[in-house]
Amino acid sequence: MLVFPLLWMAVDLVGSIRERRLSKEGLRTETWRDDFQILVPIYGSARYLTNAEYLAPHAGRVILCTTSGESDEFYTELDAIAARYKFTVYRSPHRPPMAGGKRLTGGTIRDRIVRDALVHAVTLKYVVCLDADTTTPQPLWLLVGELARRDAELASIRLVPQTHGRSMVQFQRHEYRQSMRMRFVVPWLVSGACHAGTSDAMRAIMLRHSLFFQGNDVETGLLAEQLGYRVCHIPFEVNTDVPDTWKAWWRQRLAWSGGEFRLFVANFRYFLKHPFLWAYGGIVTIAMFSLRWWAISTATTTIIAVGVLYVCAVIWLHWEHRNRWLLLLPLYSLFTSLIVAPVGIVWYFVMAIPEKNFGIIRPKGKVPASSLN
Repeated sequence: MLVFPLLWMAVDLVGSIRERRLSKEGLRTETWRDDFQILVPIYGSARYLTNAEYLAPHAGRVILCTTSGESDEFYTELDAIAARYKFTVYRSPHRPPMAGGKRLTGGTIRDRIVRDALVHAVTLKYVVCLDADTTTPQPLWLLVGELARRDAELASIRLVPQTHGRSMVQFQRHEYRQSMRMRFVVPWLVSGACHAGTSDAMRAIMLRHSLFFQGNDVETGLLAEQLGYRVCHIPFEVNTDVPDTWKAWWRQRLAWSGGEFRLFVANFRYFLKHPFLWAYGGIVTIAMFSLRWWAISTATTTIIAVGVLYVCAVIWLHWEHRNRWLLLLPLYSLFTSLIVAPVGIVWYFVMAIPEKNFGIIRPKGKVPASSLN
């Protein structure tokens, strides 16, 4: 009961130490690059594209990626935005399926259109994948320049949630900070909101991607590692909005938890590649959730000791960014561990069965011929 919590806290400590050391270096402004293109997936509604002003300085580098099954109104609005800011619009041949008389907007759509754009629309050496509502405090050419300076082929970045908000936002700010520190130890844990890489590497990765949406970003990083590409973490800050209500948070975390089951259980064969991460995620977090309930109900001295130690570690790790919600963070984590993790097991099948896609990661999988045409 003690070994894995202690090891996980040790990883957090290592990540924290490396973060404090490497963050002081900053990004080297003299290494900026402009030989990159930006892929922005947008479908369903043009109003989801909220970062057009932010992207404006990149003009000809921006490719708005969409499907061939959108409405005429959508295309009119998107083409108007593209004309105004001198963006390019790429229409993937993919047409989203219908269900119950409505067009589906989830599932594999995002990764299909990104994959198709990488094959048919990207022409420059580097590529940045950016969500339609994502912005960065620093210009993207610094991110690409740092990627080139490090001679890497894929990079994860640092997500920074909004500053102001109720308790849910504050809990997630602490949670994200701890999660981002992990990238210094496991750099291939990339974020779907923003990541950068060479076009050749990203193209090869996405041609072998399962296209399963939840966990699609981590799959990208894992595939990069398995295919032998050089992966690094660049502490380049990227703004992101996190859910500010329990209802929105619950919906998001159910999907995330299903994605974690997909990664750690459906793809358990990667245990030998990353034994600690898979043992903690697949065995301790998911398979042993019933033991956690039993441990809480018995409340032994060992469990109490682990709890006290965890609280002390949380306070130490987040002391610089402390607020009144920090003392309640262990309870937030406990709820996630006891409730969200087991429900995510069911949610994985809810997501996988309708799509007939179980998210199996195959680095040596056959490249789909349809994506090359």
